[in-house]
Amino acid sequence: MNFDEFKVSKEAEIRGLIHKEFLKLGLKAGEKIPSENELADQFNIKRIDIRAALVQMEKMGQLNSKQGVGRFMKDSLPAIELEIFDKKSFSEKMALQGIPYETRVIFADYADEITQKKYQVALNCSEDTRIFVIARVRVVYGLPSAIHISYIRTDLFPDISEKAQTIQSVFKYFKSKGHVNLKAEEMVLHTNFPTISEQAYLECNELVPLIMYDTETVDQDTGITLEKIKIKYRSDLFKHKISLNNE
Repeated sequence: MNFDEFKVSKEAEIRGLIHKEFLKLGLKAGEKIPSENELADQFNIKRIDIRAALVQMEKMGQLNSKQGVGRFMKDSLPAIELEIFDKKSFSEKMALQGIPYETRVIFADYADEITQKKYQVALNCSEDTRIFVIARVRVVYGLPSAIHISYIRTDLFPDISEKAQTIQSVFKYFKSKGHVNLKAEEMVLHTNFPTISEQAYLECNELVPLIMYDTETVDQDTGITLEKIKIKYRSDLFKHKISLNNE
């Protein structure tokens, strides 16, 4: 790559200048930052351009704004360590770390026709097997931190529609049905920015990236895939640990 040809946007350059200034000042979480006018004078940049850069930094989760008061460095959020390849459920991982955790069901119903056909194939089900969808928000330290969507085959779990609203851990539900040797497999990672509804559920700004997993839960005793999963994690809350030895 020819770095001489690489173009950085004006806004990104300004954000870089501002960030360096904050580091120079040693600003900590909760401390007030210099005003738009002060930054504009210091860098000899138009106030409107300074404001645009600061607004972007708010959307990226770096600053908080209080009307009539000013902008402040955002309070640091707890970093939660998450082992990716693990046989434990999310709730078990949180319990082992002593982290307060709860889950909220935001959707529980049978899949629509298009989704049903897709996951019948993905789960190797018969055409008459209905797919049940459970979407939950994971709340850690009182903060909405992830959206977990399960696509579950009803031929193995016929009472899932009755139990869905009370399920805190799908792993525990599976184990209660005799599937005790479980493992996450076929994991694909990617990133995206949150949709409007995801911003609302996760209480995050539009420029906080989500780390997204597409995976599945397999019963290792039978080789049967029990569910397909989509998980969307706030990137500002989690450290994702990958072990080279996942056996």
